[in-house]
Amino acid sequence: MASSGCEGHAGQEGETFLYFAYGSNLLTERIHLRNPSAVFCCVARLQDFKLDFGNFQGKTSERWHGGIATIFQSPGDEVWGVVWKMNKSNLSSLDELSAWVQKKTVCHWSIKRS
Repeated sequence: MASSGCEGHAGQEGETFLYFAYGSNLLTERIHLRNPSAVFCCVARLQDFKLDFGNFQGKTSERWHGGIATIFQSPGDEVWGVVWKMNKSNLSSLDELSAWVQKKTVCHWSIKRS
């Protein structure tokens, strides 16, 4: 098994942060297009959230004219994704890609290894 880039990192530290990804940001090639510092950390589950397509404003993608993957709070549901460790210099590019996401959605979480 390949080692993850997150050994010993349980959250933000120095110039890096942990980013929970779902939808198209699961794909290494996709995340590296605008966020070259991204290093795979682990597969993760976000409890009490649900995956949907579209967003809180009902917008669709301007590129493929379909629904945009988004998540929303939903007790009892879960979203599977991956965690990337990224340089804080990539925050602005994530904001550009996710301009339609409700800002200030903060989830408190920890990495559990089995």
